[in-house]
Formats: sequence, structure tokens, C-alpha cells
Amino acid sequence: MKRLRIFTLLLAFTMAAPALLHAQIVKGEVFFGGNACQVDGDECYGFRRFGVHAGAGALIPILKVSDFSMDVGLEVLFNQKGAYKGDSLRLHLGSYTGKYNLKLNYAEIPLMLYITDKDRYSLGVGVSYGRIVYLDEKHNGVSTGIALGDGKLHWKENEENLPDISRVKDIDELAEIVYSSGFPDTIQISSVVANSNSYRANDFNICASLRVRIWEGFHAELRYQYSLSPIRTRMFYRDESQNLDSRIRTQFNNAITLRLVYIFNEHRSKANKESSKEKQ
Repeated sequence: MKRLRIFTLLLAFTMAAPALLHAQIVKGEVFFGGNACQVDGDECYGFRRFGVHAGAGALIPILKVSDFSMDVGLEVLFNQKGAYKGDSLRLHLGSYTGKYNLKLNYAEIPLMLYITDKDRYSLGVGVSYGRIVYLDEKHNGVSTGIALGDGKLHWKENEENLPDISRVKDIDELAEIVYSSGFPDTIQISSVVANSNSYRANDFNICASLRVRIWEGFHAELRYQYSLSPIRTRMFYRDESQNLDSRIRTQFNNAITLRLVYIFNEHRSKANKESSKEKQ
């Protein structure tokens, strides 16, 4: 509930920004579109998870040189990400049969820098912070009960007396730590190491966009996003019994967004630019 209130306040601020900064001709924006997503490192391949992308923002002008202009964009978004596959988690020597369905809904705040040519084409780069507001993961149509947490591997017991394995990214490195910690080399790693059972609540992304004005304040925008840090580290097995250890993979959100953008105050901003040219 607290996160929802914060999200609502940020949304209200971005919608009110054009009125609060009236003299600077800050342009308000609203967005609606869709995402095609996958999670790199989950053994499911393809942008098969589709989700909603919607929100509002403010576009603040900071520089104008000839036909080029530069703006800073602050946005507040509802962004659905995740992964989907009908017969997922196929590994080299076996498979988990059945569907895999991961839904990750984020409240997200991107900060973008846009460079615009002749008020028509814009290139944008930036970063975003996202916080999970809804999480659901299903194998074979059954919820896994996944939760929010650190998304890392841990020892099953007596963790305080054993080396830290939360940063391990390779099965060979993990095996070396396990067997050098006093466990016999005949033991299965899965019997002493607990697989991650959580996703990290926070997600930081790098963003790149291409925006094209299509008609009277309406713009089409293509955006690409990728996680800067893992959202989960997971150990995959070669069979469902978890008797044969396979490999460790770090997971990252990977999303392509196509959205429609409507910019308020665009006509007034252009009129001010023309007036400024005449005075010069």
C-alpha cells in the first residue's frame, strides 16, 4: 500500500509539472503501448511474454541549437515484463515438460535524455529504476510460490559457518567452494545448496529509444531496455529429481517496447521557438 501511494504521488507530480513550470514550457506526456519481453538466463528463449506499458511524464527543454534540441524526460510507468514458453526449461540432457509463465509487473521511473532533429526525429538514452508490484511464476500451470528477496543461492543450513556463495556465477566455482568446505566429493551440490527462491524487488535498466512525430502531438516510439544487474541467480538441473547438477545462470530483464506518445504544449513550444527566432 505504501508503494502504491508513492507511485500515485509521482504520477500526480509528472502530470502537474507542466502547470507548475509554466514559464519554462515543460511539455507533459502520456504513454500507452506494449512490451515484448524475455528473461535472459532462464532457459526460455524468445520474446514471448507480452505486457502493458502505460504512464505519464514531463519533457523539460534544456538546449536548442539550430534545428537540434535537447530535452530531459522524467516518466512514471506501469510496466509488465516476464517470460513465457509452452514447453520450457529444456536442457541439454533432459527437460522439465509443461508451460512456464513468469509475470513481473513494475512501477518504473525512467530518466531519459532526448536529442531531437527538426522537431520530428528523436534519439533517447537513459536509465530507469523499477520496483516489482506484482510477481507470479508458474510451472506446469502451478504457482511456484516465488517471493521477493535477494534472488541468490544460499546454504541449506549452518550458513554462518560456511563461505559466502551469494555471488557465485559458475557451477565449477560453486563445486570448488562446496568440496573445499569439508563436504565429501561424493555429495550432490543440491543437497547442501538451496536454489534461489526469490526475485530481487528492484531492477535498474539502461534504455535506448527512437521517437518519430506522426501527427499533431502524436509520436511513435520504439524503446529497448536491459537490466544492469541480475534480477535472480538460479541453479538449473539436468533432470527433475535434481540429482544431476547442471549450471548456474544469472537472469536479466530484456524488453522491447512499442508505444504511442502524446505530448501536451507542443504547439506552444514551437510558437515560442518561432517568436525567439524573429526577435533574434
